[in-house]
Amino acid sequence: LSRIGDELYLEPTEKGLSLRTVNSSRSAFASFLFAPVFFQLYEPGGPAPDTECFRCKVHMKSFLGVFRSLPSLEKSVGKCLILLKPRTSRLVLQLHCKYGVTKTHNLAFQECEQLQAVFDTQRCSSCLCAPARVLADAVVHFPPTLAEVTLRTGPGGKISLRNYVEDEAELSKTMVTELCLAEDEFQSVTVSPGSHITFCLKEFRGLLTFAEASNLLLTIHFDEPGRPVVFTLDDTVLEVHLVLATLSNLESSTLPRP
Repeated sequence: LSRIGDELYLEPTEKGLSLRTVNSSRSAFASFLFAPVFFQLYEPGGPAPDTECFRCKVHMKSFLGVFRSLPSLEKSVGKCLILLKPRTSRLVLQLHCKYGVTKTHNLAFQECEQLQAVFDTQRCSSCLCAPARVLADAVVHFPPTLAEVTLRTGPGGKISLRNYVEDEAELSKTMVTELCLAEDEFQSVTVSPGSHITFCLKEFRGLLTFAEASNLLLTIHFDEPGRPVVFTLDDTVLEVHLVLATLSNLESSTLPRP
């Protein structure tokens, strides 16, 4: 999430704890929903003033600062308690460590409107599903500075990823990297031959890193150029959506505003 936005939106619901963010240009939106069974104890709130269900946002860097040096935390911290206190506008994070040590962080938050991108994966004409490792192994061949990548489908079930070149006339002067993936490398493929989309690689890399470490399947839902592409991860305790704008044939990007 920190690779996308500067603010973290939190919303406790009956379905679980939602963490969301959006970038400054509103061309990228991400949502992580942790189901109640993910937690040892989950209380979304009630009618009492200090436990009322509501939504808020905090600075991403402040939140990340609590969890710096993750390898050290995994060795020393037994559990983490998250409390939302509307009366004092504070998000309280308590790290219960070894030897009875408790570290308490009080982060100031702002109440906010619901952050939600409008999309419907069921209406997308194309859908690809593969282990995250397959796609991670493919994008590792692109330079870290590459901004956009083009996903293209071809005859015979061929699926390719290629670095995006803005001016096709410059192709002869530009180094082009293209990775072709066979259909049997995917769990499922439902696409129209010749379809293609171009989207930002930075946010996609971030999701791939998380999905690969968690050993999850990644599903890509997309339509015609200019329509958002939706990446999803589904697990028994976690539901993830990453929505990215794509370049249209007129080289303009659009994404429904959250």
